[in-house]
Amino acid sequence: MRSTAAATPMPARPARRRWTRRLRLLGTVTVVWVLALAIGATPAAAHGVGGVDPTNYQTRVLAVEPAVSGLSVEVVDAGARLRVRNTTNEEVIVLGYAGEPYLRLGPDGVFVNRRSPATFLNRVRIAPAAPPADADPTAPPAWRRIGDGDTVAWYDHRAHWMAASDPPAVKAAPDQRHVVIPRWQVPLRAGGQQLEVTGEVRWIPGPSPWPWLAVAVGCLLLVVVAARSRPPMLLAGLVGLLVLVDLIHTVGIWAGSTASVATKAAASLPSVVGWALGGLAVRRLVGSDPARGHVFVLVAAVLLLLVGGLSDLDSLSASQLAVALPSPLTRSVVAGTLGLAGGLMLLTLRPPSPATHQGVSDPSTERGTRGPTLP
Repeated sequence: MRSTAAATPMPARPARRRWTRRLRLLGTVTVVWVLALAIGATPAAAHGVGGVDPTNYQTRVLAVEPAVSGLSVEVVDAGARLRVRNTTNEEVIVLGYAGEPYLRLGPDGVFVNRRSPATFLNRVRIAPAAPPADADPTAPPAWRRIGDGDTVAWYDHRAHWMAASDPPAVKAAPDQRHVVIPRWQVPLRAGGQQLEVTGEVRWIPGPSPWPWLAVAVGCLLLVVVAARSRPPMLLAGLVGLLVLVDLIHTVGIWAGSTASVATKAAASLPSVVGWALGGLAVRRLVGSDPARGHVFVLVAAVLLLLVGGLSDLDSLSASQLAVALPSPLTRSVVAGTLGLAGGLMLLTLRPPSPATHQGVSDPSTERGTRGPTLP
């Protein structure tokens, strides 16, 4: 009798492994590319909205004299802007740097004087460009309507620290509080009455960043240890947690900024892309082929690390944050983003451990141990 060996089909595992290696290579190239783009990026390129960054300079309004019922002045955007709210039936005019009419708000809406030099000087918080030649404070106002509410916010260079370097007292003792502008003044006119807004600018030292960086390192180590074998469901949960943390951070920034919705949306676009990639990663990880989700995990982690972590490092050491969340919570979400995103990057960049393929037998071993099939 002639014995024949049964034909043994070759498993598709090597092809799948090749696909996984290609995805990992693609992810590595993407990481290098994103990091290269981020080298020259400024913090405001990510979560900073409207040019407002964390700072240690605190602007305070001390008085509005004489007081007018229905008129209030406050500091917003971590001291970057002043905001006037007028609920009276009279028009209120904010005067510019030469005493000219600059802003007007009242029952008819909010207007800006196109001939006021302040209109051009106040477009940016620091290093403003010179106003054009037709910006004449002595010319009759040319009002342009910019809104229909009862509130207006603007950069006012009289009410924040403008120099590129810190004052000598701060340089000598940065860990102490200092009054760097003892008295700033912004004049207003309400009806026919002259008003004066007065305030001060103080240096308030921020906390040490090292405890928060330790929290970030702790989160990173927990992620790596807990998911060292990369079980798909745990990875999916960690990605979802990273997206949630960055979402909380973004909501706090939106609520704490007076920038327009369009400006906020543009600044939040990198986060939205990171959330979408995180969602794709979770979908792949809980699907039939979890290995195909690793590249989405990697790219989402890199993007959110840059957007919500590295670009917001100043939040860990600054005292004034333009976020509606409590400062400790803001620093917690930044540290959490650093740790979660960094841990997920390490997990997806390193080769899988043998535990990842538990239950998968080696095809060569199977062929070597399979006996002949008898007729």
